[in-house]
Amino acid sequence: MNAKRILAVLAVCVMLCLLLAWQWLVRTPQPRTFATPAAPGWQPVGQRKANAQASAVLPLPDSFHTMHADSANTDELWSVVAPAFEPDWLAETGLYLPEAPTFDNRGQLYFSPTNAREDVSLVALDTRTGKRLWSVPGRGAGNGSPLILNNPDVPGEQLIYHSTYETAMALRHDGSPVWQVSTGLQLPERQPGKRSQTHIWGMNYQPQADALLLVSMDGWVVALDRRTGRALLSKPFQLPGAPAPVREGRIARWLTDRANAETDATFGATTDGLGLFTSVLDVIYGNGVNVANTYAVDPNSGSIIVAATAPDEQDGAADGVSQNGAIYRLELAGNPADGYQLKIADHFYFVGGTGSSPTVRADGALVVVSDENGNVIALDKHLHELWRINVGQQVAASVAVSVEGGEMYVVTAEDVIKLRDLNDHAEIVWRARLDAYPGFDNANALTPTITANGILISVGAGRLLQNKPLLSKFGMGLLDRETGELRWFAEGREESIAASTAGPDGAIYVAHSPIRRAIVRGLFGDRVPALVGGIQRHKPIQLNLMARDAVCAAGGYARRMGKTTAAASASLRDDWAQINLLLRQTAQALAQAEQRKELTLQRTTEWAQALQQVQADLAAQRIDLAAEQLGGLCASAE
Repeated sequence: MNAKRILAVLAVCVMLCLLLAWQWLVRTPQPRTFATPAAPGWQPVGQRKANAQASAVLPLPDSFHTMHADSANTDELWSVVAPAFEPDWLAETGLYLPEAPTFDNRGQLYFSPTNAREDVSLVALDTRTGKRLWSVPGRGAGNGSPLILNNPDVPGEQLIYHSTYETAMALRHDGSPVWQVSTGLQLPERQPGKRSQTHIWGMNYQPQADALLLVSMDGWVVALDRRTGRALLSKPFQLPGAPAPVREGRIARWLTDRANAETDATFGATTDGLGLFTSVLDVIYGNGVNVANTYAVDPNSGSIIVAATAPDEQDGAADGVSQNGAIYRLELAGNPADGYQLKIADHFYFVGGTGSSPTVRADGALVVVSDENGNVIALDKHLHELWRINVGQQVAASVAVSVEGGEMYVVTAEDVIKLRDLNDHAEIVWRARLDAYPGFDNANALTPTITANGILISVGAGRLLQNKPLLSKFGMGLLDRETGELRWFAEGREESIAASTAGPDGAIYVAHSPIRRAIVRGLFGDRVPALVGGIQRHKPIQLNLMARDAVCAAGGYARRMGKTTAAASASLRDDWAQINLLLRQTAQALAQAEQRKELTLQRTTEWAQALQQVQADLAAQRIDLAAEQLGGLCASAE
């Protein structure tokens, strides 16, 4: 065989190999089928951590009331989510939602889009249908997740607190205003090509001063009276950090341009001309940003915990850029008569930035953060380091911190990891088995949310190229809390960078904010479905299973209550409240299961009678009898 023929054969072989590689790369992932999930095996062990004093204003964590579920950013719900679910309605597809929706007790959800084509900063939807109920104007005004709080002056009423960079407001469920005030901040003139830092990281609540807090991306802090919106500070407080450096080149320019073309085509171009993909990526990486994450408030002490940049000179060079990160503990001191002042009480500096919001444990004794080097770091309430553990990759979202057993749940760009806090150190308990899509690379795609019957997560699937996952399909899954195995998974329409969000109805709500899919679509074009915004609901199916999970969880807390001493009054109070919440969920799920013919009338009647006896035993302080009844119901549901 002469050289020309050899070269021709080699060329054909190379072309065939390239064709096969391309087909392998663009093949569409398909999720596996899941069997009916058994009851979860996890049980609470030991005394729970609890807030020292319950607040009449802060709702129970039955659903997301802020970006990370509660004021302390714990990402923990006391309720169960549906152990089996499937996609339901899809609404508001033209809106980009990088932050989580929040829920009230009337069956409504609220969200704030970014870069909306229409003049809107807040939208209210009906959770049953996805129908828009009302909206508030304010396009591009820098708004975050709405805050939902109880109104103690009107029993049963909850109010929505929403802020843009310049305007804060309290609203009723029908959108009518209670008050609307200036934040004291002023939007700078938008300049083409210049990055904007005018995002507000939602609102939060401090019980001690009955105060609403606002923290902006450029480091301003505002405090307002909850009842009236009156400013509590003489002027907004400025954090001392300088902007973080802008690090270009993480993604090739040609690919960034393609991803921007995809996001801009679906959601509209940004006023700065940088592109929506670039703008969101800047926040993810902290490019030129002072505060790139949601902040926390400890309801026990009133401490305000902010992850931000360190002062300019702290990195050794006064050059207008901060290379290092900082955790600040702020105190709001004073009184209504003499006025309030905000001061930095403690700080913790670390090398580089962080990809996570700070989390405060329910009892206020622990603050959990991360750095960009793969370390999860536990601090005491004065921000002194207690321990750190490296999980192998940079932590990609806030650490979910449970009231139970020292449990923490950490996510990286690939893994979901369970940690256990052992006071002076931590250990890795498991790395989740994310096997939703057989034959493909599976990776974590969102924050973890702790629920009473598992860990709610998102899984993406695609191919791994140069150790970077190219994810083209996404869905929501529920992990077994004890083992890290997937109990259930359902594919969704789009990815999210917000939070793994559940409503009080046990349904899952996904806020669409494509970033990874923008890259993949930029690479593969129409071989990948078009980007889409808005919210998709995953509705509960097999409601009898949700009733089972709720009653099994309630039984575990009742058994624990029977072993808890009266001295642990806060723990007993929260166990009692969580049991009652779970029993309400059980009753609601049973009623829906009967309507859907998933349970017979006789079966639901038997359960209803048993639950009445449980309530009677609880009311008479016969905790052991109630626990026994609940255990029997749990076992009989199998």
